[in-house]
Amino acid sequence: MRTFSVCSVVLLLVSCHRESPAPGPSSMVEAPRAAAPAPSASATALTPRLTETPAEKLGTAPAGFGLGVGEPAPDASLTDVTGKTVRLAELYAARPTLVLFYRGGWCPFCNLQIHEFSASAQQFEQRGIGIVAISVDKPSEEAKTQARHGVPFPMLSDSKLVAHQAYHVVHVTADAERKAFASHGLDLGAYSGEAHGSYAVPAIFLVDRTKTVRFVHVDEDYKTRPSAKQMLEVVDRVLRSK
Repeated sequence: MRTFSVCSVVLLLVSCHRESPAPGPSSMVEAPRAAAPAPSASATALTPRLTETPAEKLGTAPAGFGLGVGEPAPDASLTDVTGKTVRLAELYAARPTLVLFYRGGWCPFCNLQIHEFSASAQQFEQRGIGIVAISVDKPSEEAKTQARHGVPFPMLSDSKLVAHQAYHVVHVTADAERKAFASHGLDLGAYSGEAHGSYAVPAIFLVDRTKTVRFVHVDEDYKTRPSAKQMLEVVDRVLRSK
């Protein structure tokens, strides 16, 4: 498991997750207007930015994480934002599906990713591709994320880590990490409703209608993720070759 500076990471997350407005479609690339004052170094450092996964790393996973391409996609019965039970197998049977595992609504980098894929959802829809986002957040927290970003695809709660474990994307928090989160006012248990304190390693799976995994990407660097544009290219390449 990759090590990182817990305190610096937590400070960034806590400073961003509570009052961050929903980012606009160009928020990750738009330059400041000339009339606006230049941001301070501290403000710039605390502005979350997603980095697109390098092409040579796309479709990789650290040892011990994710599933193999060609493996059957595990089923799980999860809860959507309305409290309804949704089976992953039924989503897969209906159409090829991108499965996004994200850390939680408290993570500004996850929010950027969710917003980007929401803005691009129609392009996936035109290709007959569904999207589903899964986290350990309880339904009420996922409902807030869905409303904040106008998410048009299902967001499913996996507080018990059933799907996370089946897809091998669980990040187990160490005591130092939990204490650092807590010291900055971030209560992971309040989001998930569970005491385990674990959450997802960010991951994307493409599952076809035969419930077969066709693409896997898992990265412990939560600031670097495949863009919607990259995944549209993956969908076109992988499903065309089928």
